[in-house]
Amino acid sequence: MSDAAPRLVSKDGHAFEMRPIHCPTCGPHAGEKELGLRGGRHHRYELGVETRIVRCARCGLMYPNPFPYPVDPQELYGDPSKYFELHDSAAKVQTARRLIRGFCERIGRRDASLLDVGSGRGEMLGGARAEGLSRVVGLELSTAMVEAAKEAYDVEVRPMLLEDFAASTEERFDIIVLNAVIEHVYDPNSMIAACAQLIAPGGVLYLDVPNEDHLLADVAGAVNRVLNRPGVFKLAPTFPPYHVFGFSPGSLTMLLEKHGFGIEQLDVRSATKVHSSGGAKDKLVSLAGTAVNVIANRIGRAHNMFVWARPSK
Repeated sequence: MSDAAPRLVSKDGHAFEMRPIHCPTCGPHAGEKELGLRGGRHHRYELGVETRIVRCARCGLMYPNPFPYPVDPQELYGDPSKYFELHDSAAKVQTARRLIRGFCERIGRRDASLLDVGSGRGEMLGGARAEGLSRVVGLELSTAMVEAAKEAYDVEVRPMLLEDFAASTEERFDIIVLNAVIEHVYDPNSMIAACAQLIAPGGVLYLDVPNEDHLLADVAGAVNRVLNRPGVFKLAPTFPPYHVFGFSPGSLTMLLEKHGFGIEQLDVRSATKVHSSGGAKDKLVSLAGTAVNVIANRIGRAHNMFVWARPSK
């Protein structure tokens, strides 16, 4: 990164270079609408640095602009146990096994090749091995995550970008998994382009991605507008879990269709509980947020999307 870019540092010591960008799906001429501010004094616990959140006027994709590029990305994901402290690893392996059986049903055979992008601690890869898949490859940029996955499940995890992997192989995969990944990457357009290159004919692309057009964020944002506050509740660009692009069903569909994928199934649902750090006020916020999430699940405005897509051609 050039020294010319403005640099901001969060209170936990993470440094970010702030650079202007445009919508990765639609390009520089689509236009954008400012939604508000996120992070720093606009965060519930004053986490991260202040960022301006915008929405693409064409596809609806949300992102920070200027965009906060971390000076050292390894810092953000360097402690797997801390980053995944609310995750049950054994339960995630069982969920992965159920998903993999479903993938195999969709492609019509039991032994399929699987590419897991952003493998984290390796639960998807461990589940694939347990289900008997013979060709299983993971990609993960965090060296700490790579080591954690190898130690836990003895699986192949390569420390490289998906785009670089696509440029280095002629291999095609029956199943490509983007499980809680695309919202973290700095160029989702090139990521989906690489998936289109790597998917086998008749293969399945699976995405588990937040729905940033969810009810809780809109309700909380409406409260802020009533109180004349500029903060919004979209994304987490500079604090855990470091979500830098915010998709909705519409914006995700446009990105996938751009690269030749048709959506076979899209489910919108999520867990309802909003965690509290303690204190009467925070507990009240948690209870109110949980109640909103219950409604969101019932009306299709929940916080997570689960998407199965296939090459259209």
